[in-house]
Amino acid sequence: MKIPRIHISERQQVLLIIPVAIVAIVAIWYFVLRPQYQRRSEIDSLRQQLAKSPYVSQPMNVLLEIADHERRLGEETEAEWRRTKERLSTLSDQNVLRRDDKVGRIDYKKELFQVRMRLARRSEELHVQLIPQDLGLSDALGGKESEVRVRMLQLRTIERLVDTILSLHAFKLHSIEPMAPIPHKGADKKPLYTEYPVQIDFEVAFDDLYLFFQSTLESERVFAIRNVRVSAGTAPSAPLRVQAVMSALLFE
Repeated sequence: MKIPRIHISERQQVLLIIPVAIVAIVAIWYFVLRPQYQRRSEIDSLRQQLAKSPYVSQPMNVLLEIADHERRLGEETEAEWRRTKERLSTLSDQNVLRRDDKVGRIDYKKELFQVRMRLARRSEELHVQLIPQDLGLSDALGGKESEVRVRMLQLRTIERLVDTILSLHAFKLHSIEPMAPIPHKGADKKPLYTEYPVQIDFEVAFDDLYLFFQSTLESERVFAIRNVRVSAGTAPSAPLRVQAVMSALLFE
C-alpha cells in the first residue's frame, strides 16, 4: 500500500511558518527577554537606592565601624528586652510551664491541694477570712492536655495574688475567680505574651489598699490592672471593698 504524498505549495508553507514564528517569538520574549528586563529593572532600582544611601561614599573602615556599632546596639536592645520580660513577667520563675512543657493531671491536683492547705493555714494565722477556700478552681479536668497547663498557670497566678492580699492583713476575701487566658501577638504575628486574668473581691483598709497596688509593681509580683471598682466595706477596720480584675503576665 502506497502512502500518498502531501504536496504543500509555497503559499501554504508561508502560512504555516508565520504562526510558528509568532509562537517562537512569544516564547523567547516570555522565557528569555522578560526575566532579563525584570532583573535589569531590579538592578537599576537597587542602584538608585544605593546612590541615595549615606554610606555609599564612606570608606570600608568606616563601614566596618558602623556595622560594629549597629551590632552592639542590637545586643543591648536584646538584653534590655530580656530584662523587661524578667521585670514584667509575673510567672517568671523556673517552675513556670512553657508552651511546649507538659504537666500531668495528678501533678495539678496534688499542687492544688497543697496550695489550698497552705493558704488556708496562712489565712487563719493572719486572721483573714478566706471565703473561697477552693480558690475558684475545680478539681475536675477536661480531656485536653492544654487545659491542664492553663489550669496549672491559673493556680500559680491565684496563689501569688492571694498571698499578696493576705500579706496586707485584709479583713475578708469574698471571692476569687480565674478567667480565660488572653493571648497577645507581636508585630510578626507570633505569640508574645499571655495574660492570665483573675477576678477578685476583698475588703481592706485605706492604707493597705495603697500597699496592695504598690506591691503589684514589685518584681515577680507584677499584675496588670484591667479594671477596678472600690465601694464601701462592711467593717470599720476595713472600710473599702475592692472588686478588680488583675492579670498575671507570661512571656512566651
